[in-house]
This record gives sequence, structure tokens and C-alpha cells, in this order.
Amino acid sequence: MKKDMSGRDSACSFIRSHLIAIAEKDVPGPAFPGAQDHLDSCPECASLVQQFSRAWEDPAPPEDTEPSPFFFPRLIERIEAEKRTRASGRGALAIAWRVLKPAAVAAIFLSGIFAGHELGKRDRAILPPEAAFSGPLLESFENIPPGSVADFYIGRQNSMKEDLE
Repeated sequence: MKKDMSGRDSACSFIRSHLIAIAEKDVPGPAFPGAQDHLDSCPECASLVQQFSRAWEDPAPPEDTEPSPFFFPRLIERIEAEKRTRASGRGALAIAWRVLKPAAVAAIFLSGIFAGHELGKRDRAILPPEAAFSGPLLESFENIPPGSVADFYIGRQNSMKEDLE
């Protein structure tokens, strides 16, 4: 039973993926020889193909484009409801929030500038480049093993400097 359902599901998915070819009467026989048999046995796929074929042959919209009689009254109700919600938002609290929000943003921005200025006033001595590097880092250059790749490049750089002098 399960095998039958999975076969039917694959046939249904094949039909759905080839609707254009079926609507153009170009049913892919070699790819799926049981396409017509499936359409005869599956009412859902047959209905889908029939509706799609009608829409494919005549893609023009239906002539009746008149809105329903309830469209305009509902539209007016929605507009009036929107006006009411906007009018209720004009209380003292809403006005105060609209005025104070930009002021709060400006205050935060200015306090950030002030804090940065005050942090920049700290007494800091500018270290010379030699003191900026830690001792172990500089010592690691002196302890490079002879014959290593690093020794080759450092020795080469030093010999190039000696050649230039």
C-alpha cells in the first residue's frame, strides 16, 4: 500500500512539474509513459490539468472586474478607523514623546562626544617605538635557531643591508 502511494505521489509531482508541456499537448511520453494513465485515474491531477489548460489557452482576465458591493463601504470603514487611531495618538503624551525623542537622541550623542573628550584628557606618556614592543618579542628575534628558514631570511636581509653600505 505504501509503495502504491509513493508511486502515486511521484506521478502527481511529475504532472505538476510538467503542466506547461501537458497544456501545450506535448505530454512527455518517454520521460513518463504513464502520464495519461495517471490523469485518467487521479481526479485531482485531471482537474488541475483541465484548469491550467483553460488558463493557458485564454490568459486574458475575466471581463467582470467590477468590485463587490461590499468593497467601498469596507474601504471607507478602514479609512475612518485609521483616522480614529491617528486622532487618538495626538494626546499630550504622544506629542511629548514626539518632541522629546529627538532631544533624547541629541543628548545621548552629545554625552558620547563629551565622554570621548574626557577620556582623551588622561595623562598618557607616548612610548618610543622600542618600548612599545615587549621584551620577549624582541628577544625572540635574537634566539632564532641557526640554519632555520627565519635565519635564512633575516641573514639575507642583514647581508643586503651590508652590501648597500
